[in-house]
Amino acid sequence: MLASSELPIVFPEYEYKITQKEGKLFIFDGIAKKYRALTPEEWVRQHCLNFITQHLNYPASNIQIERNHKIDQLNRRTDIQVYDTTGQVFMLIECKAPHIPITSITFQQASQYQKKNQAKYLVLTNGLENYIYHIDINKQETFLLDQFPPYYENNSNTI
Repeated sequence: MLASSELPIVFPEYEYKITQKEGKLFIFDGIAKKYRALTPEEWVRQHCLNFITQHLNYPASNIQIERNHKIDQLNRRTDIQVYDTTGQVFMLIECKAPHIPITSITFQQASQYQKKNQAKYLVLTNGLENYIYHIDINKQETFLLDQFPPYYENNSNTI
């Protein structure tokens, strides 16, 4: 695994915890409070989680990792779900490994999760680029944003 400084990741570096068990590396997930296998996708997810909790002040208690969904008779999992203060899903984040490009197929996959959850925001990231969408469910419109929304906006009706 490359160090953050060797990979042009869009998220800030942080003091992550890594351990090794039986020759495999694991990274500590501060949300789930457990170590997870250190894959390229997990590297991106942990950097994204650190960014939204430590830099944007999203409450860790409002974040769920790998939530199961049944979509078209298949079991699927969202990488990160962020809930608003009323308990509604307001943001879904789909993480990909840095070598996986964000494509229309990635967007279609994440859109299925969004439709099921009616999230206000949908984020696709591979750590090298972020695509952040605001979904206006009432108008059935999607807007591409240039940055993550601050947490205090999560319960408002504005973009």
